[in-house]
Amino acid sequence: MRIRLKERRHETADVTSFVFDLGGQQLEYRPGQILNYELDALSFPDERGNRRHFSISSSPTEEGIVMFTTRIRGSGFKETLRQAPIGYELTCETPEGEFILQQGETRLRHVFIAGGIGVTPYRSILRYSADMYEPLNVLMLYFNRSSADIIFRQELESMARQMPTFSLVNVLTEPEEGWKGEQGKLDYTILHKWIPSPDGLLFWVSGAPSMVGACRELLEQMGAKEQNIRTDRFMGY
Repeated sequence: MRIRLKERRHETADVTSFVFDLGGQQLEYRPGQILNYELDALSFPDERGNRRHFSISSSPTEEGIVMFTTRIRGSGFKETLRQAPIGYELTCETPEGEFILQQGETRLRHVFIAGGIGVTPYRSILRYSADMYEPLNVLMLYFNRSSADIIFRQELESMARQMPTFSLVNVLTEPEEGWKGEQGKLDYTILHKWIPSPDGLLFWVSGAPSMVGACRELLEQMGAKEQNIRTDRFMGY
């Protein structure tokens, strides 16, 4: 499918959302899935070539567009898109991935754990839930270095106010002076503080591979069953 760059949204100092116009075409996907993109040509060298996959950060309820959100760091692929003119055309393929709500899971209690850019699939899931008036029972622990690094902060806080069953906890590892929220690193202590028991919970973990692996081990130490832990590893792209 051919799509066109519609908008760039600067989410934080080094994170940008790329919004693409579908041109009236239908792109069917489920919140939490990924999408593969291919550029016709690179304007900057990239040893990994002209193809990438990203988690979809938009919701199917946002008609006519698809969006991904990424950290801009030393990638010819991303730099090409960052400097491309509005209207720039590229190709996307069929959505895929299983980091999604399965049938019957909307009635469960969920724990979303995100590190940095790992928040993107959750934005898709939560935006869809809010727009469809199908509130999920979710506790979200979102880890960042500082408050300036919190991606989608205003939108997430707005959705937490809109959906009483959605509890958002922003956790900073290097909080600035005056921060009144939660602070600390991702460890057993902070997980146990917010999750006294894993019984009856479905855990979702999204972020860098090291963070995801460490979090899975901590959850298993707490007694979470392997089948109740769903993961999405963001590779260094």
